[in-house]
Amino acid sequence: MKVLVAVDSIITLDILIDEMSTRSWPAGTEARVLSVIEDGDVPFKTWRDEGYGVSAVRREMRRRGEQLSALGVERLRRIGIASQVSIMRGNPEFLISFAARSWPADLIIIRAHNRKDFRSRLLGSVAKSVVESAACSVEVVRARETTDGRGFRVLLATDGSVTSIAASRAVAEMSWPENTEVRVVSAVNPMIYSIEELGLTAGTATDHAHRAIGKAVQVLSGAPVKISAEVIAGRAAGQITARAKHWGADLIVLGTNERRGLSRLLFGSTSAAVAKWAHCSVRVIRGQDVSRTGTVESVNGLQESKAA
Repeated sequence: MKVLVAVDSIITLDILIDEMSTRSWPAGTEARVLSVIEDGDVPFKTWRDEGYGVSAVRREMRRRGEQLSALGVERLRRIGIASQVSIMRGNPEFLISFAARSWPADLIIIRAHNRKDFRSRLLGSVAKSVVESAACSVEVVRARETTDGRGFRVLLATDGSVTSIAASRAVAEMSWPENTEVRVVSAVNPMIYSIEELGLTAGTATDHAHRAIGKAVQVLSGAPVKISAEVIAGRAAGQITARAKHWGADLIVLGTNERRGLSRLLFGSTSAAVAKWAHCSVRVIRGQDVSRTGTVESVNGLQESKAA
């Protein structure tokens, strides 16, 4: 498995590696720690000392690469993940997804509010762009709240689609801490749900939700987790985030059915909305989560490599 860890600071690196340390990863998993330098990130003193040229950016890239290598590579090695550090220059909203495709990564891990000036719990612009544009699965990490000694909790949202089955399979194949609970939920339009509950029409939508849950539970049946399930009435994104908050989920997992063009403009993306509003970490599955060592620095297409 190949995991791209997107960071913008040492604090972000610590948060992401702390989260990765709570999981078990498949044998042979490798990571690439990616940091994208924007010109505004280069200190004024460095610009001045280097004559306001590309050498200023190169110097800042080397400094950050050495810093991330020293702190990240060894910590990842301790949890059995070989890693390298990649530093790029440009717009992170584009370059993170580009780097993931080029590698190619199976999973991108990124902090929710990964811009230094972002203070709310909502999704930062970089994380939002990555969720919407990445070709692989994406996990948006938020610092975990206290659990009062209970097991890890995963809320799995499903609609019975192919991508939902892929999300169920991803949960089934992950190695979770002991006493992990998985709650499977499927949302039904509240008006349709009420009419069907009153017996005024055949329960087609509710039956579909139950079948979707049944498929997910069947996929999860061999996993060493405690499983519960429920049909929820309401708009999917709002109900998923509300249920996750009420239940105290540590992670939401869901597949994404990409909306394109006018449909996306009018209705948006459920996965992007959940990633934006959730109180906890969110993993958005595209297909199957499945996966070189050294440090690579790039400046406008130029690369310098050094052993990690």
